[in-house]
Amino acid sequence: MSSSCVHELPEGPLDIIGDVHGEFDALVSLLRKLGYDDMGRHAEKRRLVFVGDLVDRGPDSPGVLRAVKRLVEADNASCIAGNHEINAIRDEHENERSGEGWWYGRREPHYDSVVVDPDEKQREFLPFLRKLPGALEREDLRVVHACWHQPAIDRLRTAEHVIDAFHEEAEDNKKNLKKLGRVLRERAEIENFEWRRIKDENRKLELIPELAAYDEANQMGNAIKVATSGVERAAKDSFWASGKWRMVERVPWWNEYAGPPVVVGHYWRRYHVDAIATPEKRNADLFGDTPPHATLGPAGQVMCIDYSVGMRFLERKHNGTAVGHRFETCLAALRVPEWQLVFDDERPSLKVEPDASRG
Repeated sequence: MSSSCVHELPEGPLDIIGDVHGEFDALVSLLRKLGYDDMGRHAEKRRLVFVGDLVDRGPDSPGVLRAVKRLVEADNASCIAGNHEINAIRDEHENERSGEGWWYGRREPHYDSVVVDPDEKQREFLPFLRKLPGALEREDLRVVHACWHQPAIDRLRTAEHVIDAFHEEAEDNKKNLKKLGRVLRERAEIENFEWRRIKDENRKLELIPELAAYDEANQMGNAIKVATSGVERAAKDSFWASGKWRMVERVPWWNEYAGPPVVVGHYWRRYHVDAIATPEKRNADLFGDTPPHATLGPAGQVMCIDYSVGMRFLERKHNGTAVGHRFETCLAALRVPEWQLVFDDERPSLKVEPDASRG
């Protein structure tokens, strides 16, 4: 067993699958289209790689975990940890993060999710998740959930388990967060903040610079958070996301990346760019008007393959589950060395290319 959280990426042809987020039917459909059997075997000796975020939001996270665990343990697939796996391993019942109720035996009004069996969680799922590496690499290719940030990758190389490194980073960051937290509390006492408004979508909570500074330090002071959920900086304005008002925003780190090709998930890319209603909203999105099959960054060396299948719960809520209904969102696999995107539904595959709009 490797003593590093950066494992070797298998040689040969790969099918790298984006964030599944509990969408078991989409995963089954995609694996069938790619030509895999129930044990992850392929007639052409291809191999599966999962970029993490297997769970949360979708209807059957336990089913997805069982399937991917079976493929990995049969040595026919590799899987890395995403931020949702990190949250699951931390197992913090009291946090009540949106979309995670299934993991704690809770029903949530916005999600129609299968609840995990407590015995299966402890006996099967947690041991499997704790063993997941944080990144995969070979000479010509890298895979990480959110960000190939060299300090974060170096930290992963020194750790045997991702969650241990996460907790150690959090401990080292406590002193700085304590200082920032004191400043935030002083501001809150002076202005009598209503903290419950953080989770009230109907009453906008204006940007609080001290909270933005705290949240940025909480993210950037933990290298494992950076690798699994990306670079985040203080936002210019507060915005609503994942059940709360946010003060920090994700940064397109690929604009400064130089190195071998990297495949990531995490960032809620759109297959149809025009699905974002207005140019202003598209510009606020990390991808802007970048086509769904385009690589990212000036060098074109980063490819995000998360096409927001984790938002299908919202599509079902608004459009129902009528037979023949077509989802806007999708689950994708990137075939390497073909650099071809394959999707779980009837939409055609796409050849990955650099963004033609770049100079």
